[in-house]
Amino acid sequence: MKIQYKTILVAACLSASAAVGAQQAAADKDSPVKNPHLGPYTQNIANVANWEVPPKYLSLDQDDTTRLMEAMQNPNVTDSWLFGPQSLEPWFAVVSYDSTGHVMDGEKLDADAILKQLQEGTEASNEERRKRGWQELHLVGWQTPPHYETDTKRLSWATISESGGQRVVNYTTKVLSRTGVASVTLVTEPARLDGAVADLKTQLNQFQFKPGEKYSEFKEGDKVAEYGLTGLIVGGAAAAAVKSGAWKWFVGILAAGWKVIAGLALAAFAGLKSLLSRKKTQ
Repeated sequence: MKIQYKTILVAACLSASAAVGAQQAAADKDSPVKNPHLGPYTQNIANVANWEVPPKYLSLDQDDTTRLMEAMQNPNVTDSWLFGPQSLEPWFAVVSYDSTGHVMDGEKLDADAILKQLQEGTEASNEERRKRGWQELHLVGWQTPPHYETDTKRLSWATISESGGQRVVNYTTKVLSRTGVASVTLVTEPARLDGAVADLKTQLNQFQFKPGEKYSEFKEGDKVAEYGLTGLIVGGAAAAAVKSGAWKWFVGILAAGWKVIAGLALAAFAGLKSLLSRKKTQ
């Protein structure tokens, strides 16, 4: 994967130099993304929701999203979809769905306690990063403390992470349904967070659970999740590990602070940009 990533980076540099012809073809070949969906398009999410992709935006299916995230040094991102502006700037979001059962939302959030748990998990995940030869990742603190909107059933927060001297902000939204939770992780530069969040919130209005899957359609006898809002923030199914302190196995906490720096993201997207240009002219 490192070889592939370097190839994409070289393709980005060539594109910046106005390279054409064979060089653009090489970028297409090396791109981890094979079939981007340009809006207008209806993106099916796990057969429980639809996200209406408007013009000037795009979505990626699961396989393309997995390959792209791996190229960005974000391992084990499976069963996920990507949504963002077609320009690939200044943000994108990765979407997944977990059939957790119905999450009760009456819990009061303790931001300080949650931050401590997240930091412990992130430090534990550095063992895996070292094995892969990647730089360590450290969770600095909150950019936006956790906040739950009872009307939209959205739980949102933003963390500040640091790796290799670079700081990255990840803004996460959990949207509760009758049977589980959709996770939407926004990746952007810290200086552009406010605008990116505003745009994402607007686009989330086009994300709708299908009939029978809405939070309000919960029925007696439905499966109920074993954790609440705090568990969603610290890792959902890993809430049991939070209670027991068994963090070493929780490598999945990488999602709390992906090492996605703007310059690296643009480099990895070089081949995708070429694909988008071709699709627009077809």
